Amino acid sequence: IDNASSDGSIEMLKKEFSSTRIIRNKENLGFAKANNQGIRIAKGDNILLLNSDTIVFDNCLYKISEFIKSRSDIGILGCKVLNRDKSLQYSCFHNPTLLTELVFFSKTIIKNFWDPLSYFKHMRYWNHNSLKEVDCLSGCFFWVKKDVFEQVGLLDEDFFMYFEDFEFCRRMKKRSHYKIYYYPEAEIIHLGTMSADPDNYSMIKYCYESVVKYFHKCDGKIVARRFDLLCNFVWRLEMFVFFTLQSNKKFNKKLMMLRELSSV
Repeated sequence: IDNASSDGSIEMLKKEFSSTRIIRNKENLGFAKANNQGIRIAKGDNILLLNSDTIVFDNCLYKISEFIKSRSDIGILGCKVLNRDKSLQYSCFHNPTLLTELVFFSKTIIKNFWDPLSYFKHMRYWNHNSLKEVDCLSGCFFWVKKDVFEQVGLLDEDFFMYFEDFEFCRRMKKRSHYKIYYYPEAEIIHLGTMSADPDNYSMIKYCYESVVKYFHKCDGKIVARRFDLLCNFVWRLEMFVFFTLQSNKKFNKKLMMLRELSSV
């Protein structure tokens, strides 16, 4: 599935993998909608959603496919994800809460610092070297039994980018008997980590819009509204602080970001 790329991907696929069926979108439809296009026409018993900015190690897919045969309760399976320097990239999580996401969106604007809520959400208390049942997995490597989609539906296309994987995991656990596992014996490298870059406004904007939708769908309108109000309250406090430091170019940029975010 190609979301209107312009880097020669289609030409490369036609030349090197001529038997591949390609769906070429004229515009970027977003993660969920584009993946759903592929899921609808897939014929296998298992479906792998794999980001294009990944490097799959030898035997990764074989190990995953063999392991999933050994456990009838697996609905979604993830592997160990590494950064480009082969350090661990956190890819399994506890369900997001109002507090964890409030901390994320406030500390992203100012600076990154350790906090117990994010530490818990990202499961950093655990070494990620053993099999574990988890709440959520990153969508960069998302191995799903086709039966799961048939039972609980496809990815929610209201999400353009981010949190569609969290919502799907939560929906599957609520509506089916299947479980979600992290399997560290198989590994990939994920090159394009979102990593909360405080200067990348578009990523933060997409992420914020998605988390509000996530809370609205999974926890209700009141929780989503409460989260929105709390974030805007914190951002306005930060704007007041940054306004007093407006002679600093770095703070001027952050002040502009905050003004735009508060109008989302």
